[in-house]
Amino acid sequence: MAQNKTRQKTAPKRKPTAKSGKKRTASKSRTGSFKYNKVTAFVAIIAVISIISGIIVYHNEDRVAAPTFFSTDATQLAGIDVSQHNGKIDWNKVKDEADFAFIRVGYRGYGDGKIYKDKKAKTNLKNANKNNVPVGVYFYSQAINEKEAEKEAKYLIDVVKDYDIDLPLVIDFEYAMKNGKHTGRLHNAGLSNKERTRLVNAFCKKVKDAGYTPGIYASTYVYETQFNVKDLDKDAVIWVADYNKNITYSGDFDIWQYSEYGTCSGINSNDVDLNYWYLS
Repeated sequence: MAQNKTRQKTAPKRKPTAKSGKKRTASKSRTGSFKYNKVTAFVAIIAVISIISGIIVYHNEDRVAAPTFFSTDATQLAGIDVSQHNGKIDWNKVKDEADFAFIRVGYRGYGDGKIYKDKKAKTNLKNANKNNVPVGVYFYSQAINEKEAEKEAKYLIDVVKDYDIDLPLVIDFEYAMKNGKHTGRLHNAGLSNKERTRLVNAFCKKVKDAGYTPGIYASTYVYETQFNVKDLDKDAVIWVADYNKNITYSGDFDIWQYSEYGTCSGINSNDVDLNYWYLS
């Protein structure tokens, strides 16, 4: 992410659609030409309005410049993230709507703490590659210490080595929910902000040591209250879940998951997570 930027906080509507009412890649990466939906003049107008309105987002001056994952002049791209919960996916149709996709590869049980594979991960990776959809992967973490976080990173690395991975390997850091309340081993561990930050950084280091780009996924709540943001890995892509009309997170970010109730051609599940990736 480039430094000293004013980031647009409201994105124009584009495919995939939300229902009314969710450092650079190393030798493992591939390059290719993909079909992108070009950002129209409307985006520029919104950006101007944002500047005039005095919308300014805080930036961490220590963060490195944004890694380059896409060959495009667009300033933002639209993508999805999927798991076995989305069922069978027709990636030939997805490629016409999604500029990128993050695929869940595995998860740790919030009760037993065991690591499980995502049953659709290999099929999704294979077919996304076959249809030239730029992909990254993520692991739903319930790690409660650095050693467990490193193990989750290794699990990701071991799976993706057989596929073309264009985008980051991401730790999905979120508390399990039951009856509207936080629960599960990660929540119940009662870690401090420092411990949580060191945990995700351990994951990121393991990913970087393997030659990939790391990423961190969390909600605005987690970033603002559960981490020491200034101490997060400076090379990590920051992916924020914030289901509001305008993103409320006040820090640096790269990807905004703006809806969990979207639709996308080729995916027949009731809901699809939708994201905007800001490139400038």
